[in-house]
Amino acid sequence: MLLVLGRYLLDRARQPRARAGELLDVRRRLLRQASRRRASPAEIEAARGARRLREALCRALEAVQACRRCGAGHPPPHGRWDGGYCCGAPTDVLFTDDEVAALRLAGTTPRRLRPPTGDHAGCAFRGPQGCALAPGDRPTCCVRYLCRDLTRELHARGDLAAIEALVDELDATHLRFVTLRAARLDDEAVGLS
Repeated sequence: MLLVLGRYLLDRARQPRARAGELLDVRRRLLRQASRRRASPAEIEAARGARRLREALCRALEAVQACRRCGAGHPPPHGRWDGGYCCGAPTDVLFTDDEVAALRLAGTTPRRLRPPTGDHAGCAFRGPQGCALAPGDRPTCCVRYLCRDLTRELHARGDLAAIEALVDELDATHLRFVTLRAARLDDEAVGLS
């Protein structure tokens, strides 16, 4: 926890105050999640599987153009930069407890949660060049979102079916993780674990 607080002081000196506070919140919640000792092997495997699928999906979407211009003309925070309209959502909406728990079990650490430099507009990890996080450290909801413009572009490229198959697999894997985690938390609440 001292590392997180030390990082917060650095963030306060380098980042807008709101971003520094959101970063502190996500890092603290990440540390409070169950360690691998408490999680079941199936829960850990689902979290790791979701990480691999997020990385694969990001690779498959690397060359898209729709995400580079979708924010243009919209009011802040969504329109602060030309791209990443959907990244204008608040950090706490994107980093739910289930998302943070899955990230933790798949290897994300507070140190990996590095913000971009510059203005804060929407998610604390959103910057003028896009998301500052490595694909495996991003929430599932961010990676799997296919807006209308992106869907049209993928269809025109002939990639839509393959991308949708990855999204479906990621959704199923994430749902499996959420279900396993909920069962473990229920068991812990009634003293079965």
